Amino acid sequence: MEKRFGARAALEGADLVVAAGEVHALLGENGAGKTTLVNVLAGLVRPDAGRLEIGGRAVDLRRFGPRAARVAGVGMVHQHSTLVPAFTVEENLAFADPAAGRWFRPRAARARVEALRARYGLDAPLGVRAESLSVGQRQRAEILRALDRGARVLVLDEPTAVLTPGEVRALLPVLRQLAASGCGVVFISHKLDEIRAVADRITVLRRGRGVGTVATAATDARSLGRMMLGRELDALAPRRAAAARGPVLLALRGLCAPGLREGSALRDLELEVRAGEIVGVAGIDGNGQRELEEVLAGVRRPSAGSVEVAGAPVPLGARALRARGVAHLSGDRERAGLVAAMSVAENLLLKATWDDRRFFRRGRFDAEAAARHARACIEAFGIVPPDPERAVGLLSGGNAQKVAVARELAERPRVLVAVNPTRGLDVGSARFVHERLLALRDAGSAIALVSTELDEVLALSDRAVALVRGRLVPLPDGADRDAIGAVLLGEAPGVAAA
Repeated sequence: MEKRFGARAALEGADLVVAAGEVHALLGENGAGKTTLVNVLAGLVRPDAGRLEIGGRAVDLRRFGPRAARVAGVGMVHQHSTLVPAFTVEENLAFADPAAGRWFRPRAARARVEALRARYGLDAPLGVRAESLSVGQRQRAEILRALDRGARVLVLDEPTAVLTPGEVRALLPVLRQLAASGCGVVFISHKLDEIRAVADRITVLRRGRGVGTVATAATDARSLGRMMLGRELDALAPRRAAAARGPVLLALRGLCAPGLREGSALRDLELEVRAGEIVGVAGIDGNGQRELEEVLAGVRRPSAGSVEVAGAPVPLGARALRARGVAHLSGDRERAGLVAAMSVAENLLLKATWDDRRFFRRGRFDAEAAARHARACIEAFGIVPPDPERAVGLLSGGNAQKVAVARELAERPRVLVAVNPTRGLDVGSARFVHERLLALRDAGSAIALVSTELDEVLALSDRAVALVRGRLVPLPDGADRDAIGAVLLGEAPGVAAA
């Protein structure tokens, strides 16, 4: 397949061959062409050149669109839900289905969904509006909808990027079961451990070209990373010795805060982060991560306790924390970290205030100063394309995250609160973010790293604790993954009672 968008080549002769009965992973950096390639398969993008065969039959690409793809047996589950929020699962399956007829028949629709659920082991609640379902339940409903319309090739575009670890563990066996039923499953993910756990074969793209297809059993994570990047990745910097760390810059003292759900309220948190140190806070989503992030971002008021910066309590609020040198890298880039419709330059100044004399003079915004700042950040952080006026929503996930990282790190804050800083990023983009965090640490800043990615916490942290049911629990030194997993699940001695 070949496809250009203006001067940019998204695909340059990329190949993908998927067999019935296999889970086929599609791997590559952000911007490598993965989504463009599967959008061609789903009829959403018309290529400039290439050949498409489904079930051994050639497809006329000049007349191939979403409806033709569906008739040919291609179903696509996007990363973000396309269900009608106000409709139930049954109503969403019937909606826009040519075979549904003029009238909606709830009993017949429910029977169809129940049959599909039983056949594939996909649990999606019936009679409940889609807006009330969890992310994982909505995703299973989307898979049911594709199967209901006869999908023989099922494409899942980064299905685990927005799931909790428990939902990921539940999804992977479903993909194997779908393949066992005769479907060809195309699985796009950045997470090599997930790909190795579920895929039969892996096709790697790099800059719009196919690097190769390999059997999962015949490769390893290092080889896949080299195929993706075209180079080896050096080891990250080692942990810093305790003697190299400075005074306490961030401290939580008896911090309590109400929770969004049972088990997520913060209870008597005590934590110190020193200059030149990364303290990792590991945990499974729903144990208080969001509440902790919002307190440290100044948008959730604690019910007790305090936050101290450099030994002095801070009146909590976004502006007060920012004024004391606390930066916040949001764990939800799309909803809370960036504004997609705004330009790169505007996003880089989202947290600037009217009294910042670099960008505001006598009450007026200095557009040229803002442009100079944006160009400097673009160069320093390698944002592509290097266009300050480009809308952030048009950037790849990795480059959008670079904009967020640039905004928070450009001024070298004394304290950085980084929440899931590499969620949804490919290997190369994640490494870039990790290196920037380590460089900030080595420059003397204190970093609180809150992440649901255990590998990330273990790789970056000088010290680590776990957030379990709203309490901070020490992680034992030298513990293996099983022991750490028991702590995170609340099954270690003393944790369940906490």
